[in-house]
Amino acid sequence: MRDIITISTITIKESLRDKIFIGLVLFLVMLFLFSVYVSTLSLGTAARFIENTGMLGISLVCLMVSILFGLFSLYREKERNELYVLLNRVPRAHYLLGRLLGTAYIIVIFSFFAGFGIFLLTRFFGDIWVPRLFWAVYWAVLEFTLLIAVGFLFYTLGIGFTLNSLLVLATFIVGHSMNEAIQSFVALGRYGSKLHLLAVKTVSYIFPNFDTFDFRLAIVHAESIPMGAVVLATLYWFFYVAALVALSSFVINRRDI
Repeated sequence: MRDIITISTITIKESLRDKIFIGLVLFLVMLFLFSVYVSTLSLGTAARFIENTGMLGISLVCLMVSILFGLFSLYREKERNELYVLLNRVPRAHYLLGRLLGTAYIIVIFSFFAGFGIFLLTRFFGDIWVPRLFWAVYWAVLEFTLLIAVGFLFYTLGIGFTLNSLLVLATFIVGHSMNEAIQSFVALGRYGSKLHLLAVKTVSYIFPNFDTFDFRLAIVHAESIPMGAVVLATLYWFFYVAALVALSSFVINRRDI
């Protein structure tokens, strides 16, 4: 356990010192300024526009964190030959968990900063208090830590950084498209292909379903989120991440790195 905490702490310190961290903070600030400027041109919907733009900003920044801090740091460490030194001192599974935990901390920092920023902007420019926006922070943390775990699995399989990044993006897109695809085939009824529907459902069971964490419309429209949905989504995240970490540990322990 000490190894995991130590590696996660090192990951956080490296990320905070990285120039990319400052760049992402500036990107988020610029997105906030843009949302405020455009919201002043709208007719009585400033708060809602800021909420929508802000939640888009959370997703964009967390996606970049997943790739730049979650994946790029792994490959950079390997290129510097630092990975071999670490793996001689700690078990490989502990190394993966530490890296995953450290990157998750960075996602928490960015998503909370973004959520708090949206909260303040809606108060000062929309003249309303919207504490429900912090639900968006919770869902972003679950969604993108799961995405990082997918990227770590591809890393242990020996896939290069560029291809890994593209696969992670593809997984993210597919994970947000399965529900729509299934509903489209169901709506076709007897005119639809049952074989294609079965194939889409099979893919939806294998790939992570990120729509499980998509409650953005409910947050923007001030709709209540059933506690049962919160519990089920959290359990889905926990078991899926646990399975990916276990599989990644199994693979990396049997590879010659």
